[in-house]
Amino acid sequence: MLNKNPITYRQGQHHLPHDEINNAVKKIIRKLTDAGYEAYLVGGAVRDLLLGLHPKDFDIATDATPENVKQVFKGQCRLIGRRFRLAHIYMGSQVYEIATFRGSDSGDRVLKKGQIIRDNVYGTIEQDAIRRDFTCNALYYDIENRAVLDFVGGIDDLERGELKLIGQADQRFIEDPVRMLRAVRFETKLGLTLPPEMAHQITAHRHLLHQVPIARLFDETVKMFHCGNMAAAYHKLCALDLFEILFPDAVKHLSHQSWHDLLVHAFNNTDERLKNGLSVTPVFLTACILWPSCVHLYELYRGQGRSPHDALHQAAGQVLSQQQKHLMIPRAIQNGVRQMWILQLRFKKMFGKGIYSTLHHPRFRAGYDFLLLRHQVDNHLNKEADFWTQIQNMPPEAIKSLIYGKRKKRTINYQLTIHGE
Repeated sequence: MLNKNPITYRQGQHHLPHDEINNAVKKIIRKLTDAGYEAYLVGGAVRDLLLGLHPKDFDIATDATPENVKQVFKGQCRLIGRRFRLAHIYMGSQVYEIATFRGSDSGDRVLKKGQIIRDNVYGTIEQDAIRRDFTCNALYYDIENRAVLDFVGGIDDLERGELKLIGQADQRFIEDPVRMLRAVRFETKLGLTLPPEMAHQITAHRHLLHQVPIARLFDETVKMFHCGNMAAAYHKLCALDLFEILFPDAVKHLSHQSWHDLLVHAFNNTDERLKNGLSVTPVFLTACILWPSCVHLYELYRGQGRSPHDALHQAAGQVLSQQQKHLMIPRAIQNGVRQMWILQLRFKKMFGKGIYSTLHHPRFRAGYDFLLLRHQVDNHLNKEADFWTQIQNMPPEAIKSLIYGKRKKRTINYQLTIHGE
């Protein structure tokens, strides 16, 4: 597959929008080339620009070692990573990643049962290209000459709309099982076709994801969440039996149509927000996915006589603790998930001074959006959804009157079931 003499696509042939490349990236590449090194924009940024997308990250590949890069950029550079040694360049508030060309010779490479544990073997651009995962990610852009270098036929695969691995699927998935998740993300994000044979190999090797560090799995899951087409990714993950690897407890509840519909609505909601340029957070989708497990335990503890508050806190703690065995969810995200869930209980209280504290809760907006999402699959939430929608549009005096005005004392139903049972 490797062509040692790459196909060179000149500016008139590839139409990559040079002006969309971050100026800081151009400055970094020129500084490396001025120091006598090769340096190219590489990977996802080149791929996305060729497809008319707007990349968030711009990665750089060079023949300079991480130590060489640090010498060139001095105080602006920090070396990171043990598995793969990388250089991070700090410019303003942004961080830019520089990787040294990976080599194919022996050296500082450690494998365990075929899986790459550490790989700091450096080589040439040709060796680096063949070491990358998919052909569409093995494209190099020469800033100076405005040319795309293609060693593995990536341009042709993009034009055909095919997602193609470099090398044998079984070997590449054993080397790095996360490539299976990346395959799903690229298919749904880029609209490329995942070949049947690759899908078969993913299903056959999905168990290898259990060997991946759970912090890395969570990072890849967040990328999937925010790929812009998570609704499609969810269906593909389920079809390939990957969703149960990531969220085994949540899968137990998906046979109930309401829970399945809730997740589909959540994913569509996030996809729509991204399309409209609105902010998104992994807290929201994490809370949505794990909510069925939380409600199940909440109802169990309520049946044992615990108060609504205690039952929800215990259920939330148990669900998040169990999920940590599969994905290392950062504490800040766990706290956000808990707050979103607790607000669902507070939304049941539609009178008294607690209205103020609920309205001004830092997670109110996320919790309210989640309430509306639940309402889409459960019309028993009409009263809560209407109340918290209307009160946000009321002037302060009207809210004050609502809280302190004379009225009969009302009771509250704290039941959290989504099925109206």
